Amino acid sequence: MRFVQMLISAGTLILLSACATQQENVSCVQRDWYELGRRDGARGATMDRMEIFERECPSKDWETIYINGRNAGLVDYCAPENAFELGRMGIAYLYVCPSTIEPAFLSAYRKGQHARKLEMRAKELDARINSLNEKVGQKFLDEIERHKLTSELEELRQLRARNTEELNQISK
Repeated sequence: MRFVQMLISAGTLILLSACATQQENVSCVQRDWYELGRRDGARGATMDRMEIFERECPSKDWETIYINGRNAGLVDYCAPENAFELGRMGIAYLYVCPSTIEPAFLSAYRKGQHARKLEMRAKELDARINSLNEKVGQKFLDEIERHKLTSELEELRQLRARNTEELNQISK
């Protein structure tokens, strides 16, 4: 019984992989080259993708259409709002934006990277503040130690407030 189930599973996998391969091998003429390029541009893909297409479709009838689509997608990818979010999420920039808009992209991207650092710093400060809050609340502390921890806690809260203020300024 187990052997039969394995055979059925293996057969199903073979059929599914054949279907997937058939989907991937849409003829070069039938592909929507503009849309492929647009999607690649919108996600910041490098021109390396074209090497794959060149192997699959050597006629190159598609190349100009793909590049036009990619350029349209890059308009979205290279927008400052997207650049900020990419930097904030810690996603590497692969230098795909056209030189005419790259300075604005890089400026926003660097602000996003700075925002990411501030957010990480905020988490660190929050963890330290929470830890000190717990220590200050312990009953066995003497007054000198409690005062020292309370002062440190206030200092951390001020740092956290400045961090939040800076993050708010960058995020505008």
